[in-house]
Amino acid sequence: MSIASYTIQDWLFDRAQGRFDLDLAESGVQFQLLGDLPLESDWELDYSLDRGTPQLRAQIAALYEGTEATEADRRDVIVTHGAQEALYLLYRSALEAGDHVVTTAPGWQQAWEVPAHIGCDVTVLPWRPGDPFDVEALARVVRPDTRMLILNSPGNPSGCVLSPADWDAVLDIARAHDLWVVNDEEYLLDFDASVVRRYPRSVSVSGLSKVYGMPALRIGWAKGPTDVIEAMVNYKRYTTVSNSLVWERVATRVLADRERHLERYRSLVTPGQRRLVQFAEEHAANVDLVHPDGTPFAWLHFTAGISSQQFAEELLADQRMLVMPAEVFGAEQGLRISYARPADVLEEGLRRLSAQLHKTP
Repeated sequence: MSIASYTIQDWLFDRAQGRFDLDLAESGVQFQLLGDLPLESDWELDYSLDRGTPQLRAQIAALYEGTEATEADRRDVIVTHGAQEALYLLYRSALEAGDHVVTTAPGWQQAWEVPAHIGCDVTVLPWRPGDPFDVEALARVVRPDTRMLILNSPGNPSGCVLSPADWDAVLDIARAHDLWVVNDEEYLLDFDASVVRRYPRSVSVSGLSKVYGMPALRIGWAKGPTDVIEAMVNYKRYTTVSNSLVWERVATRVLADRERHLERYRSLVTPGQRRLVQFAEEHAANVDLVHPDGTPFAWLHFTAGISSQQFAEELLADQRMLVMPAEVFGAEQGLRISYARPADVLEEGLRRLSAQLHKTP
């Protein structure tokens, strides 16, 4: 059985490639450069371990535990080829045909297409950017055969988060029905707030791509119960086997210097968000900003009946600028705009966006 076309990647890597010179579509902070990384010429070009080096897994575990990690803590971590591989390994190893899965949209297409491809029955709950999470709707769709709830908070593409009260209500439902809860936590800065600190039948997925500006390293991870992680390790042996030992060593040094990288993240997010708020106020007749909660991007609603896919196509053609239209996330009449960029890059991007808005009927 073939799987559905991946609309996000189709837009980025096929339809838009070669047609832009300014990118405000990226879902992470402004990327870093190879010269920013602590590389050494005598590192071996050998295989890593299938689950990642012990040093890196210990550092990741310590993010969640708040203390130096034990061997048992390390067994609860797998290092993967980006966060997307972590999610894929989890779905493939934890779900079976006939399981019922609940997730939300707009969101990451993988969350509903991969479980459906396995043979699961998937319910996609609408979570409109700017609206509170509908806990009552979740309670209505959970069934006796529901196995997994897939969440993303802080959310991509919305920038929204589950409030503490939302989490309490969601996890009450999960406990009552013995659900697995998965949270994509790529944009979480404080892992004391991770789902794995709240609920034992849960898995957290994160990585170095979004907050650290290092997607080229392809370093992601999952943290969860040992038996779940072991099943993911076994499935990884059939796919990518291991990650790059070089990049895992770099990741070890990055996490050892984590506060500096978080400060860089904040130094781009804070002024960028301030400028985007100003832009939205200036263009209130056309767009409504959903204020993001710490993510390096934000969601702009079109206040008029504008096709966001058509607008993104015209922006690409007329202004040579790339953004993410709502349609690739399973929604309509919105754009995801990256704003954690150097001031001159963001300013030029907003100038082009403004020019296109003025051309739109």
